[in-house]
Amino acid sequence: MSLPPVIALKDEDIYALLEIFQQGKLEDFQSFTKSNPNTLSTYNISEQDAIRHMRLLSLCSLATEHEEIPYDAIASTLQVEQSDVENWVIDAVSSGLLSAKMDQLQHVVMVERCVVRRFGIEQWKILQERLNVWKKNVNSVLDGLKQSQAGSA
Repeated sequence: MSLPPVIALKDEDIYALLEIFQQGKLEDFQSFTKSNPNTLSTYNISEQDAIRHMRLLSLCSLATEHEEIPYDAIASTLQVEQSDVENWVIDAVSSGLLSAKMDQLQHVVMVERCVVRRFGIEQWKILQERLNVWKKNVNSVLDGLKQSQAGSA
């Protein structure tokens, strides 16, 4: 979004649409298309394809916010029936956007990793916190091993 050709479009409808695809969710896309009904046809964008991609991107956004996502939260975010949730998760996994497991009994998706749509200072802080936790855990394991070796010697 910071590239000069993209910035040059800042006053155009397409710029707002690009922002939605970068960081928005399906509901943002739908609000945009209601208030700008001709934008998709002007730029020869298939509405069905755009909605499909927005659903996948919305699922990625949801996965970055939660490690376990109830089926009903996914269904609500993607605006689909709960019975379609597994198909969308499979689609995201097969597209390489998401690595997750589905608990069909508990109706929960357990996220292992997902593609991050935006990586800014907030994401760096989260990464730093996780790395600090891992570092603390590894140090605890190493300390336990040292104590174990000292006790057996």
